[in-house]
Amino acid sequence: MVKTREQQHWLSLVFRLKGSVIPGILNQVILYGAFGVLISIAYLVFKLPVNQPGFSIVIPSVVLGLLLVFRTNTAYERFWEGRKLWATIVTQSLNVGRQIWSGAQEIEPDDREKKIAVLRLLVAFAVAI
Repeated sequence: MVKTREQQHWLSLVFRLKGSVIPGILNQVILYGAFGVLISIAYLVFKLPVNQPGFSIVIPSVVLGLLLVFRTNTAYERFWEGRKLWATIVTQSLNVGRQIWSGAQEIEPDDREKKIAVLRLLVAFAVAI
């Protein structure tokens, strides 16, 4: 089978260790994997009871707590980013409105109404967003 250039690039990215997190966590993964194997051997070969009833309550509650914290933080970050963007829109709309009102000269009699119409369009733009 002939590998395409994209497949070779993807495989080189998967197995590249330089700049990866794998060297940093490899020792812990091996340690916890060996611990899991020892627990499995103690249970399957030596028939030792290895369950801890307290962990059946603690672990799901910790996981649920972390999940709620991460979701709350993500929601707050989204809210705050939207708040900052909305403040930017309001500020820029005010700046453009001020420039239109003070910079556009009223030469003809209906120019004032046109400026007011443009300012209302600015407000409508902000509301539409």
